[in-house]
Amino acid sequence: MRGILLIFSTFLAFNATAGKITMSNPDAQVLKGGKRLCTYENSIYLFTYVTKGECKYTKTFDTSGNEK
Repeated sequence: MRGILLIFSTFLAFNATAGKITMSNPDAQVLKGGKRLCTYENSIYLFTYVTKGECKYTKTFDTSGNEK
């Protein structure tokens, strides 16, 4: 019974984090109007977003969404 519980709890922990990635050290570019384009990139993913403030050093993204 303990083995089944251990396997089940491991599956739940994996499932809770599936589809998300935390990235750090963004490239920041200043846009018109003082906004910033924050770009997070690795060998697999490229995420960008625009913000009025500073780019966060680390940010978590959802990887299960559709590409646009």
